[in-house]
Amino acid sequence: MIERQQPIGSREVLSLPAAAPYLRLCEYVVALADSEDALERFRGQIYFQELLYELYRLRGQEKRTSRTAVEHTLAYINNHYAEEISIEGLAAMAGISPAYYMEMFKKVAGRSPIDYLTSVRIDAAQKLLEDTGAPARQVAESVGYKDPFYFSRQFKRVTGVSPSRYAKRSPLRIASLHYPMTGQMLALRHIPYAAPLDREFCRFYRQQYELRIPVHLRDPAVDSNMIFNLNALQEAKPDVVIAGDWLSDADQAALNRIASTLYIPWWEKDWREHLLLVGRFLGEHAQAERWLDRYDSRAAKIRMRLKKRLGESSVMAIHVQNGGIYRFGSRNLGTVLYNDLQLNVAGGLRIDKVYEPITCEQLLASDPDNLLAAVADDPRSAALWAALMEKPEWKALSAVRERNVFRIQPDPWFDYSAMGNERILNEVDRLFS
Repeated sequence: MIERQQPIGSREVLSLPAAAPYLRLCEYVVALADSEDALERFRGQIYFQELLYELYRLRGQEKRTSRTAVEHTLAYINNHYAEEISIEGLAAMAGISPAYYMEMFKKVAGRSPIDYLTSVRIDAAQKLLEDTGAPARQVAESVGYKDPFYFSRQFKRVTGVSPSRYAKRSPLRIASLHYPMTGQMLALRHIPYAAPLDREFCRFYRQQYELRIPVHLRDPAVDSNMIFNLNALQEAKPDVVIAGDWLSDADQAALNRIASTLYIPWWEKDWREHLLLVGRFLGEHAQAERWLDRYDSRAAKIRMRLKKRLGESSVMAIHVQNGGIYRFGSRNLGTVLYNDLQLNVAGGLRIDKVYEPITCEQLLASDPDNLLAAVADDPRSAALWAALMEKPEWKALSAVRERNVFRIQPDPWFDYSAMGNERILNEVDRLFS
């Protein structure tokens, strides 16, 4: 193994598959460094450059391999949370040191292994309490806790209530008609009784909660789906519905006949106030405030890390769709980039617009140091993106020259909710790591 000194002064260990070739290069460098022959010293510099090349190449391979290994341990935790799990065991499974494993895990999952395991166990405990009514001691053992008192403390820390109180409450059947409302509910650990899961930026929700959401609605942005959703809700008979306030008067009247409905003021309030409104509606206002405190604390830590990594570098986020280019401003993913993380806006552009069209010329003139680009699947957008990348001005952009153009996907970047923004925080931290 070789210790690698980083610019910031911390030390990392780089594992070598076979040390001999690298040691041989080191020996050549040392042997030729003090040679009286200038040509031999120059040769030593060539060996040194070759050594650096090999180490950096190996470093890239190791990071990719380590990330995949950590992702496998995530799947292991999801399937074996009830068993005894240790950092040392997970690190051994990933084939890396415990310290490096914890570092990589935070980059991949956005939280520590212990916090992730706790979240998985408490999720499972909630389901058991809802479905079986088993006593807390039995539930604790079923999800991997030997000490029922420790389980109770962890359960209350995460959910805001004790297991016994959680079991006694009569769960409301809550329907979420729009995707952001689902993200707000899940942040408060309320799994919807009904929700749409078919949009591409709902992949995470489908993977994690599809089997626990009994009624699957359809994308409400498609007009023809609204009739299906109203019929499905009429049959499912939810206790309450949470929806955006942009629905037509006719659709709101139809919803009101089905159940009591909370309409979230979409443009008047931001995602934080949306979360607090949902929390108050569900009797979880204190939980919503605690969630925001934790989010702000995490954002502050990531903001400090990004300041060290990026300095004064600028960031721009664009969406190429329907043959046009649009820039994200003060809302949606822009609220995480420019408000919560306080990243610099490219080209001194204003961010008071939520989402605005820009020309290729405006994009090129802004010359961002870092560019996040979401490209829609339609042929016109793909053609525009391909043509843009062929322009000489594009190739001269700082972000392109420094290889800081990042293709982003709808999930989680288009999810304007508490849970969506938390995942965007983690993605930004990962991209710029």
